Amino acid sequence: MDAEDVEAAVEKRRIWLAKQLDTAATRLAVSVTGEPVNTYDMRSAGAVARDDGADVWLRVVVEDPDYEPASRWDGNAMANAIIGVAKPFVLRWIDWRHGDGYLRGRRLRGEVMTLAPGETVSTSGGVLHDDPELPASWWDELRWSLTALATYPMLWHHELGAVESTTRGVREHFGVTLPADVFTEVTWTTAHADLHWGNLRRPDLCILDWESWRPEFAGYDFATLYCSSLLHSPTAERIRAMPELQTRSGHLALLSAISRYLRIAGGGSDYDLLEPHLRAEAQAILADLT
Repeated sequence: MDAEDVEAAVEKRRIWLAKQLDTAATRLAVSVTGEPVNTYDMRSAGAVARDDGADVWLRVVVEDPDYEPASRWDGNAMANAIIGVAKPFVLRWIDWRHGDGYLRGRRLRGEVMTLAPGETVSTSGGVLHDDPELPASWWDELRWSLTALATYPMLWHHELGAVESTTRGVREHFGVTLPADVFTEVTWTTAHADLHWGNLRRPDLCILDWESWRPEFAGYDFATLYCSSLLHSPTAERIRAMPELQTRSGHLALLSAISRYLRIAGGGSDYDLLEPHLRAEAQAILADLT
């Protein structure tokens, strides 16, 4: 598929998603008032909407087996049960199947959520380029939120998947086979599991996109945020110094996050710029672990 074909396919998907957003608005009795925003993978779209006199966020997502189980269909709605975390709340939702033509038979979900305050910290695919200019209170709120999340009961088992993914990623990208005993006596906590600067709001903290929350190595959320900060050294150094990243679990969390980001690198996005920094970090950790 050449560049023109890709562009045409993306545009077709964009138009289709916009129509599905309108369908969701009708089914959920809200009025779209903002311009639609698509995720980079064109799997979902969202826009500001009006719901009984209040501004809300309307989102529609299309089922894609390639994202499961990492992204869970009920992730956003199930996250309503998590307290003590700065996050949107899903007010109501509805599922349906697309009945004709393009992507016929695919399941869709429309969600009405509380509107997150402020602005997204980075719109560059979640990669930080400049000083985010965040006050100490913002960082404090982030720590409180992630601490509260970490103690939330783990409702399903993902540990084996995390170990296998990390082992496979380290072998593929660094030619190193991690010994099984590296994973003994690690700590597991509940994590957002997709924490980057595109999922964080300022000036008041709000953590977006709860499709992927699951058990992970303790420190995994700081690890993914660190990886997406490597182009701005002061912020990266601040996160790397977090105590969660100084432990065995934290080192494995970093290797897991680095392997994940390296799978994305090379696709022509800002993640390509992270690759040399990711590799340097991983080599230093592997020198201590193996």
